[in-house]
Amino acid sequence: MTILDIDEKQLQVTDVDVTETVLIFKMADGRRIEAPLWWYPRLQAASPQDRRKWAILPFGDAVGWEDIDEYVSAKALIVGGPAPGAKPPAEAAE
Repeated sequence: MTILDIDEKQLQVTDVDVTETVLIFKMADGRRIEAPLWWYPRLQAASPQDRRKWAILPFGDAVGWEDIDEYVSAKALIVGGPAPGAKPPAEAAE
C-alpha cells in the first residue's frame, strides 16, 4: 500500500483568486488547487472587496481573510471537503 506523503514545500501558496464560484490557490510548484466557493460560507458571503483582502500566512501554506475571520490551508484544499455548516447551492436554495 502506498501512503501519500505531502512535503511542506509542496504547500507553498504564491497567489490567490476568488471568483463568484471558485477559490483558487496558485502554488509555488506551478499547480492550481481549486475548491467550490460554497465550501467556505463566510468567504462566499463576503463582498468582492473583502474577498480581495487576503494574505498568505507566515509559513506560506495557508491564506487568511482577517476581516471576515476565514482561514484556509493548502492542505485543506488538497484533502478536500467543505467547512462545517456549508451547504451545496441546490440544498441551500431549498
